[in-house]
Amino acid sequence: MDFTNYSLDGKVFYFFWNRQLHFFFAQLSIRCLLTWGLETNSLSHRIALTYLLHKGLKTNSLFDRLALTYVLNRDHKKNSLFDRLARAYLVRRGLEKNSLFDTIARGFMHLLKRRRQTENFFDQMALMYLVRRCDDAVHKCLSVRGFSDVFDFAEVEGRKLIDRNLQRISKTPLAFETAKIAVSCRSIEAFHQENIDEFEYTAELGYWTGALERLRQLEKEKNFESD
Repeated sequence: MDFTNYSLDGKVFYFFWNRQLHFFFAQLSIRCLLTWGLETNSLSHRIALTYLLHKGLKTNSLFDRLALTYVLNRDHKKNSLFDRLARAYLVRRGLEKNSLFDTIARGFMHLLKRRRQTENFFDQMALMYLVRRCDDAVHKCLSVRGFSDVFDFAEVEGRKLIDRNLQRISKTPLAFETAKIAVSCRSIEAFHQENIDEFEYTAELGYWTGALERLRQLEKEKNFESD
């Protein structure tokens, strides 16, 4: 696609045009697993999620990892002294806003990206278990909720993409217009994809549709404020 005849903010355009959705699809898979998984109470499930947590964590502190592991695996129906101590520790460490879900998804993304190169036995075992269970969970989700649930979740994540990058796209009017062009192109590209799994097609289309809708909403709000 040739954009040489357009006045664009190059950095903003290629930020969206070259954006890969590996993390988003990892999030979607883990969401299905947690919601529709067949073994969510099993020891294997807990071990797999804990493994992903440690793959996705950016902290090297042993105590941080122990506290987060405890929070992931604790009985949420109880509120023991140890629960309160763990939460207080995480707050003091500035990890209270740490998203376990996103961290687990990040760990899964890392495994998926290296699945053909890794020789790590534990990575291979985790992948064998998680890919199979995620596939089962996706099929269960689609059979119960249909593709609309996938599209709705993807839309929300697409809107979040814009919100996370508001500073980037709001620096100048050109940057904002460039973002609209780039996201519009991605949504059109997603719509016209061929030879792609219907689940992935729905998710990617929903993602870029949500991003485009958020940009249009921001534009309306901006125009309303200027009137």
